[in-house]
Formats: sequence, C-alpha cells, structure tokens
Amino acid sequence: MAFRTHAGALVLTPLEAGWGLASPFVGPEPGAAVDALAEVLASPAARWDVLALSGLREGGQAWGALRRAFGGRAGLARGAATGRRVASLEGGYDGFLGRRSAAFRSSLRRAQRSAERAGLRYQVVSGARPDETEALYARILDVERRSWKGVAGQGIDEGGATAFYGMMIRRLAVRGALRAVFLVEGEREVAYVFGGLFGDTYRGLQVSYDRDRARLAPGNLVQARMIRALAEEGVTRYDLGTVMDYKDRWAEDGLSTATLYVMRRARWVGPTATRPASG
Repeated sequence: MAFRTHAGALVLTPLEAGWGLASPFVGPEPGAAVDALAEVLASPAARWDVLALSGLREGGQAWGALRRAFGGRAGLARGAATGRRVASLEGGYDGFLGRRSAAFRSSLRRAQRSAERAGLRYQVVSGARPDETEALYARILDVERRSWKGVAGQGIDEGGATAFYGMMIRRLAVRGALRAVFLVEGEREVAYVFGGLFGDTYRGLQVSYDRDRARLAPGNLVQARMIRALAEEGVTRYDLGTVMDYKDRWAEDGLSTATLYVMRRARWVGPTATRPASG
C-alpha cells in the first residue's frame, strides 16, 4: 500500500506494517519474490520514492537479495530493530516449566490451585470449523469488553481491530490453524488466549481477561494451559510477539528483525532510517 509523507515522498509498505513484524516476502524462495518486486518497480510506470520493507532478518535471504537488487541504483538504510520473545516448548510442558524461574513456577501453581478451588475450568479450542468462528469470536469480544483494554477503549472490540481479528480467526480456521483457550467461571468466560499455527510455531495473537477477576491471574492461567495443549500437539515454539517486560518471564530467547528502507532518490530519507544497511 502507498502513502505520502509530509515532505511529499510516496512510500510503499507491506499491507501489514502496523507492528513492523511481518515480512512481505512469503514462500520457500524469498530471493525470487524480491526479484519479482524489483522487476515491477523498475517499470517506468511504477510510482514510488521509498520502500519500507519490514520483518527482515539482517543477513537473511531476503535481506541479501534486496541489497543485490537495489544496492547499485538506490539508497539503502536500516530502520530500528523490532524484537520479540519466543519460548521453546522442547521437552513438553515440563521442559518449558523447567526453564522458568522458581518464583514463576511457584506463582503459577498457586494460581492454578486457586482456580481449581473456585471451580474454574478450561475450554481448549483446536481446529475450529469456519462456521463456528462467529460464535467463538463473540465470546472473545465479550471478555474483551470487560477487560482493562476494553474499558479503556484500547481493546479489539472497537474499530478496525474488530474486523481485522474476525477475518484472521476465520482464515486460520479454514487452514485448521486456529488455537484458543478459554477460562470459564460458571457459564461465563473470564479469560481467553488465541493464536495460529505455522509449521512447528504457534504465534500468540491476543490474550485478555475480565478485570474483575484479575486476582485469579487469569491471563497466566490461559497462557499456561495453551502451552500445555501446544506441547501435547508437538509444537516446539511459542512466538509471544513484540518485546514486553512480562513476556521475559515466559520466554528464554528472542527474535530480532528490522525494516529496510530503499530510497529511489537520495533526498527521500525517512526519519527512522538510522544508518546504512550492512551484511
């Protein structure tokens, strides 16, 4: 998609560039995708001043292919890196817990015992049918409205986020890749977590809980139950997304990617371009 900056530069970005996580080059041969992009943009009819290409690993195949395709006839600059947290599920649920701190394990066990005494139960959703997703998403949004995010107007129950995640859930279901866990109290859900599978990796998308039940640590409970279910399924990696302090307790390693800026004319240098690309 394209937009113009205040300086008048026409910038092309991937369709999903909100968090700077996703790469626009999909497939087993990213170099071929880069070559196809370069061919299209070399056309005299192509209108652009800057490409902002996110989610790239420095030194990776797409990164190298971009340098080869554009390095001799355009300016290149590396934007700020975007970090994320990834937890290993090697060794199953017990292996995951073994890599957590003693304080983390103790706190989680206390929360699980409290939930059991309170009569809370889990519902694990694995491979929902597409015709089930509307009802499932309604349950998610019901929890979201009662969460601190929903009350503050920052949840996925408002604006474009509602439609975006609704479409994503349905498309994941079509692929058989949707995974979700609900924490249920009586007849009402008090927490949820959902995401999707890609190969041996689960990508967490959203987690939220009823703010009136915060003392039960419902977010931690659904995360732990999801990890148990994924480990039983043979999933080996849990990508928790963008770096946040609380995620450090759940993951032992990280993945870092960056945005590469390709400038058709040297004077169009974006404010986030920090240094020449290398590698």
